[in-house]
Amino acid sequence: MRKLLDEIMHSDGGNNWWKPELFLKNTLDKLPKGLEILENPPNKETNYNCFIHVLGLSDDNALIKDCGGFIYDTFFQKLLDEGVLEYIDDPQKGDYVLYRDPVNYPDVITHIGVFDDKDTIISKWAWGPLFKHKTFDVPESYGNDISYVKAISKEKAIELYEKYKEFNVKPE
Repeated sequence: MRKLLDEIMHSDGGNNWWKPELFLKNTLDKLPKGLEILENPPNKETNYNCFIHVLGLSDDNALIKDCGGFIYDTFFQKLLDEGVLEYIDDPQKGDYVLYRDPVNYPDVITHIGVFDDKDTIISKWAWGPLFKHKTFDVPESYGNDISYVKAISKEKAIELYEKYKEFNVKPE
């Protein structure tokens, strides 16, 4: 299923994934039944990625415009490196689940979601839909290595974005 999810996400250069009309027409019926879609992809002007979702900033249109809908893993990694965000062993509802693929992308946080319960995550896949899913019912390219991070408030996230946004750069 995970390999199939990668194929579905990247069909037609990703257009069928993030463009709302193409998602509904060409993609929705191809998704495995175990995934619960909470929201379809938004329009381009208000679209955002998984990092914006977990930080609770998906309704902050000014921030989305400022960063083009992308908070990158480089920004999130800076927060971890500075100790502003902390790793935890026992996640609670609302904490973050970080995905990594140490083999293919050793220095990258490939995906992030919000811990809902023991084996359920809520996450936005790239610029596509917002899902409720089992921990490893994600595209294969997100990897098999997970860790947990203590959540912060939306207000703190905005403050940190302003302070560290110079580190929000697209990885090469």
